[in-house]
Amino acid sequence: MPLVSRYPEIVIPEVSLTDYILKSLYRRRCDRTAIIHAPTGREITFGDVANITIKCASALSRRGLKKGDIVATCASNSPEYIIVMLAVAACGATITTSNPLYTQNEMKRQFQHSEPTMAFAVPASYEKVKNVAEIVSSLQKIYTIGKIAGVESFDDLIRDEDGSAFPRNVQIDPREDVLFLPYSSGTTGMPKGVMLTHYNFVSCLSIHKMNMGFKPDSVYSVLPMFHIYGLMVSFATLDQGVRHVLDVRFNVERCFQSIEKYKITQFSGVPPMLLMFAKSPLLEKYDLSSLLSLKCGAAPLPREVASILSTKLKCQVAQGWALTECVPVVASDFQMTPHNSVGRVCANTKIKIINIETGAEVGPYQNGELCVKGPQVMKGYFKNSSATANTIDAEGWLHTGDIGYFDNNEMIYVIDRLKELIKYKGFQVAPAELEEVLISHPKIADVAVIGVSDLEAGEVAKAFVVPNDPSLTKEEIHNHIAGQLSKYKHLHGGIEFCDKIMKSASGKILRRLMRDEANKSKL
Repeated sequence: MPLVSRYPEIVIPEVSLTDYILKSLYRRRCDRTAIIHAPTGREITFGDVANITIKCASALSRRGLKKGDIVATCASNSPEYIIVMLAVAACGATITTSNPLYTQNEMKRQFQHSEPTMAFAVPASYEKVKNVAEIVSSLQKIYTIGKIAGVESFDDLIRDEDGSAFPRNVQIDPREDVLFLPYSSGTTGMPKGVMLTHYNFVSCLSIHKMNMGFKPDSVYSVLPMFHIYGLMVSFATLDQGVRHVLDVRFNVERCFQSIEKYKITQFSGVPPMLLMFAKSPLLEKYDLSSLLSLKCGAAPLPREVASILSTKLKCQVAQGWALTECVPVVASDFQMTPHNSVGRVCANTKIKIINIETGAEVGPYQNGELCVKGPQVMKGYFKNSSATANTIDAEGWLHTGDIGYFDNNEMIYVIDRLKELIKYKGFQVAPAELEEVLISHPKIADVAVIGVSDLEAGEVAKAFVVPNDPSLTKEEIHNHIAGQLSKYKHLHGGIEFCDKIMKSASGKILRRLMRDEANKSKL
């Protein structure tokens, strides 16, 4: 039987994201601080967010933005970025988020597929977006978030706007109309546009409140808003009336300074950030006593790292689990959850775990692929019905490509990605399990494990290790693993020392790229 939530079913409002957030904002004191832009110290109130959203939506409506249009964002974190997305949503248009560090070719591929009519870019990305616009004929107008001489900016848009053209009569069907179109590689293949409706996103905001455990006073986040995790945190803080200290890029000391200065009660991040917390000599330098919880997602967090942080900081360390195709709230539980678990099934959601080979449901402590059903499951992949059919089956189950199991308490454990499992002589080796053991070594700062081709075994595990002590030897590492894991899980592909691990902006190890490079070097 599928796992079902222990929480009661909740009613999901059938409204647009903008209506939902504006209603939440109007319940707050207008003069309370909603967002602090950490790099500048600039503050914006809940009242400001509501008023500027109305002005921006009005300005965009006057400029012809309408239901069905697609707007691209190519920006770093800022209050304006959040407001732009709310304003675009109010017009009934769709937002496709793009990494501002994308190369021109990567951006071109996404824009050719999504066909945006308008874009918002930070000054550093403006030239790339402008060059892409010369190739992608749909893209007719580019605004900047920030100043460039001769280019209309966000500030220019709203400067003389009175809000009277706010699109109040746009007919939005929350279950059908696509709100966000982020690009994800999904379970396999090249990046695909994930169609997330207003209902998908509002359901996650509603469900998230059920699984909080407690409501923080303030959240610090540097999660990029072009990624679904960063989007979720940004809108959840507005929805729940929580002060959000928003940073642009991660730096351990600046993060610790912000926690101390603003008395942050919750940090939301990804495993590489928490790993740097745990290994940082600065941990004792700053007063981090305000922290009540560290939340982690996007990739598995090694149990050793969670244990170190919960002991040193005397706070709760908890993981959640989801994927872009599920907005992302599927499993989380921030009360009495084991450090290596992602918690239990969220409200209004079902999870089943199936045998990788047969597709049959499995029981407790048996590894298999996690499948999800709930209101947060995407509408499908944009212009890609075959990929949609391969991911969402006829019964509505989304096959996540994640491998895991559940225990007798229905706690869920995610151990790796199906496409990243290493097949050693027919045995399945999970890179994340090896990484958890390796990172527990005191001389290792960071690590990534990949599978490399091998004539005899098919694939063998190879580790890329970032040492934090120059005396670390490969023999030490092999001995460390030998005492903890079965022989077929050992590093038969060897060990390579390096300065850093290739990771995405959301903290995921870029195993495919690392594997390609490693296999090339063998030729």
